[in-house]
Amino acid sequence: METVNFVEKFIIYIEDHLRERIDYDRVLEGMGVEPKSFITIFTSLAGMTPYEYQTRRRMSEIAHELYAGHLRLIDIAKYYGYRDIESFKHEYFNAFGISPYETERQFNTLDLQERISFEVVPVDCPKYPSRSVYMDSFRLVGFVRRFSLDDYRSGMKYDFLAYLEENDMLNELLRYNDGAVKGIILHERYVDEGMELTVGVSSTLAGPFEETYTESSEFVIFESMGSPPEVSEDIYRYIFRRWRFKEEKDLNCNFSMEVLKSRNDFVSGDAKVQVWQALYQDL
Repeated sequence: METVNFVEKFIIYIEDHLRERIDYDRVLEGMGVEPKSFITIFTSLAGMTPYEYQTRRRMSEIAHELYAGHLRLIDIAKYYGYRDIESFKHEYFNAFGISPYETERQFNTLDLQERISFEVVPVDCPKYPSRSVYMDSFRLVGFVRRFSLDDYRSGMKYDFLAYLEENDMLNELLRYNDGAVKGIILHERYVDEGMELTVGVSSTLAGPFEETYTESSEFVIFESMGSPPEVSEDIYRYIFRRWRFKEEKDLNCNFSMEVLKSRNDFVSGDAKVQVWQALYQDL
């Protein structure tokens, strides 16, 4: 897919269906697009998943309606598909931290989501050092969570990582890290009509974990230091908004993989962050 044009067209689709629950799995299948690939590209360009974008845009439009004051609260709630006022007020508070009745007074302080447009600038000098490597498929063992495509959010993998770290499970994982890739690996792919997230390590050892195998691939590895959630997001944004337009590489986004290396804190502290961006291989 031609990434920017397709994402921009999909944003138009979301804007036309703001009030509906979009079945992203079905819509993308109908378009002939691999869901994981699209979610990775959309999130890298927009900074959020399609579902998050739709939710934020819908709530922003509701805030504008409330501020204008032309419709009753119950009419706005019904128009946007809420079954009752209480569920609407609950979601509005979750979005903005205020009651709908406080909108007029605090409107200028709300974090509203405007319609996204993209500025794409080919890179002149590298922002992140990178290197290319071919890696055969390897065994990945660890903890797995699965989500429906509609429910998946961009921050879920780091929420899961934080949970594992708080419960001292990452140190246990690292004891099994005797494989070719050293560090904690975040591996996402699309399986059985949903997103599968594995937090694990490269290992040949038997252990009390679930296992999967990565794809053999040519990778470009981008590396930096800092807070992993922030650094990885910025690297992906760099890849899709700048680097790929200079290099003209054919990126394989059917799965994604990041490798984290840290002595103390894998989530909020400084760590070495590697984004392993797979490339399609020439046949």
